[in-house]
Amino acid sequence: MIVCSILLDARSAGAGLPRRLAALRPLRQRRDLRLEVVLADDTEDPRLLRLTSGHDVRIVTTEGTPLGDRLNTAVAHCQGQALLFPARGRAIPAGWLAKALEDIDKHSRDAVVLTTTSTSRLVQLWQRLRHRTPADTLCVSRAWFERIGGCDPALDAEALPDLIERLRACQARISAVVA
Repeated sequence: MIVCSILLDARSAGAGLPRRLAALRPLRQRRDLRLEVVLADDTEDPRLLRLTSGHDVRIVTTEGTPLGDRLNTAVAHCQGQALLFPARGRAIPAGWLAKALEDIDKHSRDAVVLTTTSTSRLVQLWQRLRHRTPADTLCVSRAWFERIGGCDPALDAEALPDLIERLRACQARISAVVA
């Protein structure tokens, strides 16, 4: 199975970072999944070293730029052929991740999105017009991430929803799974 890089951001995770790292522990303990966790950090918080050492997390120091730029920097320092951007406050089902990685590895999918609810195109458009960020977990092949130029470095909270929309606009093969 391919290597998957799970990308987190210290600033956007905030005080919930310990819970997010603890929630990733069951995935990290599975032998059938080859995972690495990369944390983009622009906070320079000295407590992060102690927190991440117990979770086998690699810290990538970034500048105080928007989220899109921080994530692009973290991707440049990871080695996964699949990139996982977990949604805030959501657990990642191991079965979903294994299936998503298998689909990406066999080139039957370019990206897989784990959504919270089934939404129509009209609802998605309405959310976008109201600047509401959907709580979606995205797993995308590194090749497609690089093909579309990664996250928009000028975007902050909208960086990942924009990435999903640009993947759709470029006709990447995306499957959406409702949790």
